[in-house]
Amino acid sequence: MSSPPAHPQSLVRTGAKAGFAFAGSAIKGALIGLFLGGGVFFYYLSQLQGPGIPAARAGGAGAILALIMSPPLLVAVLLSLFVGVYFLLGVQRGRARAMQHLVAARGEAVSQRLGDAIAGRIEAMPRTHGGLQRVADWLSPDALCQQLAPVLGEGRAVRAVVGFVLGRLPLSDMLAEWQQERAAHGATTPATGEDPALRALLTRRIHEVLQEMATPSRKLFYIALAAQAVLLGVGLWLVR
Repeated sequence: MSSPPAHPQSLVRTGAKAGFAFAGSAIKGALIGLFLGGGVFFYYLSQLQGPGIPAARAGGAGAILALIMSPPLLVAVLLSLFVGVYFLLGVQRGRARAMQHLVAARGEAVSQRLGDAIAGRIEAMPRTHGGLQRVADWLSPDALCQQLAPVLGEGRAVRAVVGFVLGRLPLSDMLAEWQQERAAHGATTPATGEDPALRALLTRRIHEVLQEMATPSRKLFYIALAAQAVLLGVGLWLVR
């Protein structure tokens, strides 16, 4: 039994919450980039008059060229890139937080609709040797988005969700698992042509993928923070 279409106002509320969550994280990423990335960069620039770069005080065009090619200045350039890195990490976290709202509000309906759509494609495929293994080539994100429109509406964000799910869903392994279960239990396809076991398997695995997509991770932030600290340490050592 498919989920009823979402009320337009419900879609608007969910979209608004997701949009605010995305914007909040993106703004936070920009602020971290300005204060942490920019602050470290300008602090390091203030240290570039140290004894480690005598070419900066030699004068002349040769000194300017030597300074441009010097390791301390290259470190400064790399440190400046962290302003953008922190902003991009904020955008990535914003997408995950937006997905959290989407999964919380319509996750089960999306999983069921998308599972039914994929199962319908699988059931319509010929049972030739190796035919089911090519099911991923038969799945069109655009066609699946049309079937999800009553639940999520339309737009690039919906297509991104469908594309992410198709990219992470281990269809070959799932089909092998489904066929093994059918063979073990001697199952036959119902007269309607719809296999409830296949739909349940797809719905469960799609929901797991959506949960993974909606789980924000700070791992990349900590990696960037550690890389910035190491780079600053190397730069300060060079200009001692």
